[in-house]
Formats: sequence, C-alpha cells, structure tokens
Amino acid sequence: MKPPARLHAVWRLIRFPLIPVVLYLALRPVLASVSESHGFGSPGGMGLGYLLFAATVSALRLIVLVVVPAWLAYRVVAGAVNHLLRDPG
Repeated sequence: MKPPARLHAVWRLIRFPLIPVVLYLALRPVLASVSESHGFGSPGGMGLGYLLFAATVSALRLIVLVVVPAWLAYRVVAGAVNHLLRDPG
C-alpha cells in the first residue's frame, strides 16, 4: 500500500535533518564510552580506529550545528517567499 502523498511530502522534508541528528545522538554516547578506554591517557595510546570514529562524530556535530539549521532556514524562507508570490492578497 502506498502512503498518502501528504505523508510522503512531510517525510521528504524532515528526512534530511532527522538522519544526521539521530546518528549524532546515537554515536555521541558511544564515542564517550570508547574514549574512556581508547582516548587521551589510555595506556595503549589513541588508535587509528578511535581517531576515525572521533572525526566522524565531529563531522556529524558540524552538520547538526551548521548545515541542518541553515537548511531549515532556507526551507522556511523559500516557503514564505513561495507563499507570498502565490497569494499576493
């Protein structure tokens, strides 16, 4: 069964900001627990896996803090302009 068009349109709008936010919220606690054993001050030092994982979580943080709000602001402004141009009265 195909979902209604309105539901599909709403999912399409929230999918982009929702995916990085959920990934960041899921991976941040994992990084905190991994950093306790493999982070700064660990006896074995920092491994390449830890550094790559930390860089991935940092990139997700940048996306969540910069790209997602910019995209949301763009969508709000574009929607407002579209609404004003479509209904000038």
